[in-house]
Amino acid sequence: MSTPPSRESRISALPEHMRALLRERMAGHTVVTDAIAPVDRATELPASFAQRRLWFLEEFRPGGVEYNSGLALRMTGALDRQALERAVEQIVVRHEALRTTFDAVDGRAIQVVHPSMTVPVEHVDLSAHDDPAARDGEADRILRERLLTPFDLRVGPLFRVLLVRLGHDDHALLLSMHHIISDGRSLDILTGELTACYAAALRGRDADELPALPVQYADFAAWQHERLTETELRDGLEYWRRRLDGLQPLELPTDHLRPTARSAAGAVHAFDIPPELAEGLAALGRDRGASLFVTLTAVTQLLLSRYSGQDDIALGTATSGRDRAELENLVGFFVNTLVLRTRVDPAATVGDFLTSVKGTVLEAFDHQEIPFDRVVEALAPERDPSRMPLVQAMVVLQNSTDGAPEFAGLRTEPMSVSRDALPFDFMLEFDERDGKLTGAIEYSTDLFDAGTVGRMVGHWLGLAGGLVVAGSGGVLGEVSMVGVAEREWVVGAGRGVVGVVS
Repeated sequence: MSTPPSRESRISALPEHMRALLRERMAGHTVVTDAIAPVDRATELPASFAQRRLWFLEEFRPGGVEYNSGLALRMTGALDRQALERAVEQIVVRHEALRTTFDAVDGRAIQVVHPSMTVPVEHVDLSAHDDPAARDGEADRILRERLLTPFDLRVGPLFRVLLVRLGHDDHALLLSMHHIISDGRSLDILTGELTACYAAALRGRDADELPALPVQYADFAAWQHERLTETELRDGLEYWRRRLDGLQPLELPTDHLRPTARSAAGAVHAFDIPPELAEGLAALGRDRGASLFVTLTAVTQLLLSRYSGQDDIALGTATSGRDRAELENLVGFFVNTLVLRTRVDPAATVGDFLTSVKGTVLEAFDHQEIPFDRVVEALAPERDPSRMPLVQAMVVLQNSTDGAPEFAGLRTEPMSVSRDALPFDFMLEFDERDGKLTGAIEYSTDLFDAGTVGRMVGHWLGLAGGLVVAGSGGVLGEVSMVGVAEREWVVGAGRGVVGVVS
């Protein structure tokens, strides 16, 4: 049995904003010491709680693509196709999640881990195109088409690789997976290991420097079911029942009538947050001992309150679910959705509002082990096929590093692929990269026009600037979405683009 991970090693596997949140809650908490152990593959392998939810959604509405995720890279240089194919073979052997399909037994979703599975590297040759612009346009169409091709969860494979030849030493590589076997961290792991395996394959070897994997995702899923005893679930679900009792759907004004069933059609509007505003928000949070994530959540909840006219705002956010050292290098679906419910009182001070949001976030993270699908079951909200249950809007803060993965002998850079599909009405995703803060609103095109979302970006920036100017002692209801702060900070900040939704 492996040695239980230390408290600090478990924290170090998390994004920085989550580390800050958890450190604030460490005092008096018991360290988890139950190790995840391998389970017999001859037994029935349960799907994790997060996987069960995606399985249900696929069974409820087959052929959806909102849970397809992917990464595209432009690769310049002498690419060795055989080495790339060998590298793909190696990572499929290494990670069981890439060899997993799903089925149901007595109505329960189970994982089917295949001893071997071939994931072909599909090749498309566009190098004969005379017009580079037309060639690149066709490549973008093909990449988007493959990214939006539904996966068959029962048949698989749920991992696809596409290589498009654009010229003699010019290629585009697309890695795509269904979310049921992956998350954002999994894509980072996958590309990093692919580069190591590719370099080794060029030397005629297998990569031997990759860290050992003491367990696989199926082991985690079995451990999760064993660890979340009925008593623990009951206590955790009771918290969420109390916290979310009486929660009403978010009713934002829309440009179009809400369809009877949501289609997941979406787009993205990205924008820059000027450095002085980002620093102002960070300083405002520090005044109340709040992380940047808490401050960004507060601005977003205030925006949604102003737009909806509601003072009871629930936002969803995603946790990494990787708070154990055994899971750090594993491909799989570990994220969980948390509901952040805060009352927006116009008479409150800015500082008191931040303190309230901070308390909401910390409490939610205290109860993050309770799977979202069990919370939905416990609350049993009236099923509405036109919207997601409990939360219709999300807020996420990513901590990224610059640069694309480095393949031996190749120059690589990320490519933007239009996915145009998302599972929520509205999502604000922030990215903190080398001291720079950017944002993107992913929105349902069934509900919102691009111009409306552009104005929402301006109003978000206006509110953020207004809160910074008002300071902790300012009155929340007196902070305007427009005015001096908006004129100073918004001009030139917005830039609408459509890109990969991950």
